[in-house]
Amino acid sequence: MREKAFSLIELLVVMAIIAILAVIAIPQYNKFRANAFWGKMETNLKNAKAWAQQIKADYDKYPSGTCDASSVSGTLKCDITSATNLTITTKNDGTLKVDSPLSVCFKPQSSCDGILIVVKCPNGKCSGLEKGSNGAALWINTCENPEKLHCSASLFNCNETVPQCP
Repeated sequence: MREKAFSLIELLVVMAIIAILAVIAIPQYNKFRANAFWGKMETNLKNAKAWAQQIKADYDKYPSGTCDASSVSGTLKCDITSATNLTITTKNDGTLKVDSPLSVCFKPQSSCDGILIVVKCPNGKCSGLEKGSNGAALWINTCENPEKLHCSASLFNCNETVPQCP
């Protein structure tokens, strides 16, 4: 009695179907991941803006410095050093939370009593959002339209020059 088995043609047809599905699914999955990561950057920017505005309301000055979570896993907590020194530092009980691998930079703008807030993601960790070798960035400048988000990310075709933020 002859054993039942798959023929070579049947196996090739199944492999071709799997290959076609992969060609369709992988780019969609990468775009989905990049959109999720973009949402993470937007959330961190909005939280940072609200935090900076709270510091301004409490101390009549904006904070300055960087909360850099690019080398940690999970979430990094930062806060100001003291009420007289509004420089940002890492603190276990900090009120500003930044998700890995992002860094959030605050630069007060003395020309208009506003603040520049830049959220950056290092190159290679941005899930397809990278623009060149600089990674991806999303920022807001309250001296301009405080609701307008600026960006530099390949997926969304935004090519603005990322401002310098210490």
